[in-house]
This record gives sequence, structure tokens and C-alpha cells, in this order.
Amino acid sequence: MTLACAIAALTVAFPRPGQRMPPVDRCYMIGAAARGVTNVVVQGRDVPVYRTGAWATLVDVAPGSNTVEVVCGGETTNRTFFVEAKPSSPPAAAPERKWTKVEYTKDEARPHPSGKSPSEITIVVDPGHGGGTDSGAWSPHGIPEKTANLKVAFELRQALTNLGFKVVMTRESDVALNLYERPRCAVTNDADAFVSIHHNAPAYDRDPSDPRFHAVYAWNDIGKRLAKSINDRMAEALDGEFQSRGVIHANFVVTRNPETPSCLVEADFITSPEGEEAIFDPCHRKIVAEAIAAGIADWCR
Repeated sequence: MTLACAIAALTVAFPRPGQRMPPVDRCYMIGAAARGVTNVVVQGRDVPVYRTGAWATLVDVAPGSNTVEVVCGGETTNRTFFVEAKPSSPPAAAPERKWTKVEYTKDEARPHPSGKSPSEITIVVDPGHGGGTDSGAWSPHGIPEKTANLKVAFELRQALTNLGFKVVMTRESDVALNLYERPRCAVTNDADAFVSIHHNAPAYDRDPSDPRFHAVYAWNDIGKRLAKSINDRMAEALDGEFQSRGVIHANFVVTRNPETPSCLVEADFITSPEGEEAIFDPCHRKIVAEAIAAGIADWCR
């Protein structure tokens, strides 16, 4: 899918109709204008339009039902969504949670694959989200994150295959997967590494045109070593385009594996107009995938 074929007269991609928001005073809105339209008015204010037609802005909201008017090229769309009320008193602090490994994994790390040829090394590639109820984040043109994740995963599979590695995909189409079945794929396939592919979105009350970075998330030392190799290659390949946040500790289900080195790549911000354009550019997508593959190869050595 390309942005050119995704453009409608006016797209309001987020909030989704009837979306329920946490207690916030403002929230981001993103969408896209038809080709040739150069201005969008949201809640009575002009919003700049990016060269692809994408736009992004923040709007003021109040508890309860909110309806925001979007005017674009003579067409008006009202988007209604719901904002939760702030609690009357501060919520009690949640007890500190001790995160543990995914229960079906072993407690000790499998041997590092150094000394093996690529044909003896199995990498599990996990395109995040999928199915009818788990789309992930949305791009301004209304393309779901699950689609972007799968496109990058296919490119990554090809790049790894070109290097001689064996590759297993957790999904190859738009199907739903139980979250805990994703890391199980590494165990059942006796994999040497597990890499989950995602694209980021800001907090509801952040300007989606501002944050844009890539990062790799991991839970334990073996995962962080894999994550660093991947991030170093991504930072090199994307130098000057947007920044790297490096390796970040995370308690994601797909990373809590003491047996198989595992990490989650947030390759870009799908909500950003610039990020969306890059993600759905096949040439750029190949650069990202080949950088991830090169990082995996570095780690294997």
C-alpha cells in the first residue's frame, strides 16, 4: 500500500469514531487531505498540511462527549469521541509489580550462536498487532500500524534470508495472535533470537508532529545486547533523518524471555506526517529492514 492510493477527500484517522480517551485536557488529531488541498481547519484553527496531504494537531477537550469540526477543501467532518472525567481524588498508588519471565521459557539463556554459520541460526520475526480488533496505532491517511509492521517484517525476512539465516514469522497475514503465543514461537522453533517489529505513537496529549525517534526495547541483558547491535545499525543508517533513543528497558511480554534473546523495535512514529511518508516508502523501508538485519548479523558474530 502506498500513500497515493490511500488518499480520500478527507481522512480523520484519529481519534476513531467513539474513541474513549483517558482524563486529558487536550488530545492529538491526525488525518489527511485530498491531493491539492493546502489547508485544513480543526476546531476553528488553521492546521498546516504536509506535502503528502497529512496533517496533525492538538485540540482542547473536556470530560464527556466531544465533537470536533474539521473543515477541508469545502468539506466538513465532525468527529465525536469521549474523554473520561478526572477522578475526584488522586488514585492510590499501585503496588510495585515484579515482572517475571514468560512462564514457558527456561531460566537460562541458550548458547550464543557465535561460531555457527547463518544457515544454522534461526531468527523469529514478529510483526506486531494484527487481526480485526488489534490494529495498533493509525497513520494520518488511516493506515493501521499492523500493516506497516507486516511490510517491514517481510523486508526484514528477505534481508535475513539474503544473509543466509533461517527465518520464522509469527504471522504472514492480517491475523490475530494471542500476545503470549508470539514469544512461544521462539521456544517451539528453538530460535536463536526473537525480534518484534512495531511503529510508535505519542501519548494522547502529545503533539504527533513533534516526537519522532527510533528505539529498541529489551528486558534483560541478553536482550539488551541484541537490541544494542540492532539500534547501532539503525542509528548509522538513519543518521541525520531522525534521532535514536537507543536501547530502552521494557517489560513487554515479547521481551521477557531469559532463554531466547528478544527485543522490540519501534522503527518510527506512524502518527507523524514525516514518519508516515517514510514508513510507506519502499526504498526507505528496505533501508530500515537491512539495518535491522545487519544488527542481528553483528550480534551473531
